[in-house]
Amino acid sequence: MRVLGIDCGTQCTGYGVVELDSRDQLQPVCYGGIRLSTRDPMPARLATIFDRLNGIIQQHQPDRVAIEDVFYALNVKSALKLGQVRGVAMLAASSHKIEVAEYSPLTIKSAVVGYGRAEKEQVQLMVSRLLCLEQIPQPADAADALAIAICDLHSWATLSRQGAATR
Repeated sequence: MRVLGIDCGTQCTGYGVVELDSRDQLQPVCYGGIRLSTRDPMPARLATIFDRLNGIIQQHQPDRVAIEDVFYALNVKSALKLGQVRGVAMLAASSHKIEVAEYSPLTIKSAVVGYGRAEKEQVQLMVSRLLCLEQIPQPADAADALAIAICDLHSWATLSRQGAATR
């Protein structure tokens, strides 16, 4: 199973592809950030995100895409822009007929660290440990995207085991 995790952002959208191999080991495939210029108009930024995510999907052929669910935002304008980025990420996945899963920040942190209120640094450290990386993935948005992918793989593996047990 291969999952593309996406950490949506208007300045940098993180991505990370993680695979669960036949031995149930997590393997990092690729990760990085789609950096965007705040000088560019929002439609141009959204087009860049869409194009880059399409390229990542075509190159790495994920089975699923996972993104962070909408969370509470103090600034309505920022929340709307983030919603547009999330929509573009979903469109990129659905245009390739790939299922999209959404997870709350609490669920992601619980799956990766074991504690839903973990600090960002704790999540980054656990991501690097779970994926046997020598360094914490950069940019930070990439580490978050990898955490989202790991969360989805843990959820999928648990549901698969439960399905096998009920047969």
